Amino acid sequence: MALKNKLKKIALLFLLILIISLVWFYFNCGKDQVIPEKEKTRSILLKNEGRPLFIRAKVWGIAGNHEQIVVSQSNNKLPDKTNDYIFYTSEIFYKVEKDNNLIIYAAESSISEPVNTIPNVTIKGLKTYDEIKEYMTNYQKYGLERFSVYK
Repeated sequence: MALKNKLKKIALLFLLILIISLVWFYFNCGKDQVIPEKEKTRSILLKNEGRPLFIRAKVWGIAGNHEQIVVSQSNNKLPDKTNDYIFYTSEIFYKVEKDNNLIIYAAESSISEPVNTIPNVTIKGLKTYDEIKEYMTNYQKYGLERFSVYK
């Protein structure tokens, strides 16, 4: 009976030490180190609209495997599915044409178009692996710029 009580006390002590260690780790190491988040923003001014468009890239997750690029008329950090184009991919390609239209090329499976589309923005979906690879390697030949979550 005495041995059973000692084992219970040791187990409770171990559990208490484990809980205290986890709480200490959470508050001292910070949430940002456990789940890193990287974000960068670029703005494009369309002359006849007078308002800039913001392109934001964000990577997060323990393994850094959640990637998101947002094209928006607002500089708000949180994407709005009603008004913003959201691309669940690591990179997009774009160009501003002479008539001030912004054309964006991205993998078709990654595109989430908003209910309220942005004027002067056209999305071109890349459908096959070969087409995506072609744009990845030759985007400069097509007069495009690359926007990536990594570079």
